[in-house]
Amino acid sequence: MLVSILFAIFVRNRRIVVCIDEFQQIGEFKDSKNFQKQLRSVWQLQKSVSYCLFGSKKHLMNELFEKKSLPFYKFGDAIYLDKISTPDWIAYICRRFEATGKKITKELAEKICMTVDNHSSYVQQLSWLLWIHTDKEATEEGFQEAVSDLLAQNTPLFEKQTEDLTTYQMNFLRAITEGVHTEFTTQENLRKYQLGTSANVSIIKRSLLKKELIETGKRQVCIADPVLELWLRQEFDKG
Repeated sequence: MLVSILFAIFVRNRRIVVCIDEFQQIGEFKDSKNFQKQLRSVWQLQKSVSYCLFGSKKHLMNELFEKKSLPFYKFGDAIYLDKISTPDWIAYICRRFEATGKKITKELAEKICMTVDNHSSYVQQLSWLLWIHTDKEATEEGFQEAVSDLLAQNTPLFEKQTEDLTTYQMNFLRAITEGVHTEFTTQENLRKYQLGTSANVSIIKRSLLKKELIETGKRQVCIADPVLELWLRQEFDKG
């Protein structure tokens, strides 16, 4: 990051676009707020430099640019990128299978996308796992084996993410996996999922948002990671 910044500062008579990925990690720097102030004080005076600041953690990126107490408040335009569309993924998956002498139907390629909610890295991971389980043509059996492998590979991460969660927080996640995305504070949902009081639901939601295990959009609450949701359903079924 610092190399890019210095490069932008010292190059003269050129128009430059500096792209910085995972910019939300700046929040983890020592004395982060002061460092952000220094960056903004330099960047806002530059006339021939534009910055594209990318981040995969929506909650943290929003905080950096929407929290009034932070230096980058309203620093630039926020652009939310849509997921790659299912038809584009289907064409890509089928093409990559064919390039290696293997076949996959459009229906099975679509199933890959639907299973992981078009999450780019997971679409590629699941496609690769299915490719491994494919001799000449991908099958439903191979797909199920690939999903099992996907869950197994991510289990250590998911166990670490959930091991310290309270019973209330796990109950909240269970509610989401069972289709509850709104109205968590109705008496029926409070009782069915043992969420405590309405005030407690607000505390649970804030905590899970901070841990980036859930996300909100269109007045609904969803689990942020589609494969984590699959894993949770599997774990809840065991219980």
